[in-house]
Amino acid sequence: MTDFTLLFGDVWGQKTAAKGVEKMIRRTIRVEKEFGTDIIPYLVQSACHYDCALRIESEEKNINMKSIMGMTILHFAKGCSFDLIADGMDEQRAVHELAGCFE
Repeated sequence: MTDFTLLFGDVWGQKTAAKGVEKMIRRTIRVEKEFGTDIIPYLVQSACHYDCALRIESEEKNINMKSIMGMTILHFAKGCSFDLIADGMDEQRAVHELAGCFE
């Protein structure tokens, strides 16, 4: 168990039945375009428009997509892949729309 989990609990694993959330969505994204670091603020701003929790998992990185500091350590090179994970009310719409930025 990580220090974060000890302090804050398993935020990603919690489900709220009252809100109709049954499970999170995970989609593997393959980057089809070459991106520079100038895309990071756009991605963070776009992610913040959704109510669901969004994160990117790549190798051993697990990044909150709504965090500008976390997102700055990522490099989206053409041909690389990562998992886009959404958990919340508008998770399907978020994954569909954000995946379009990369594919």
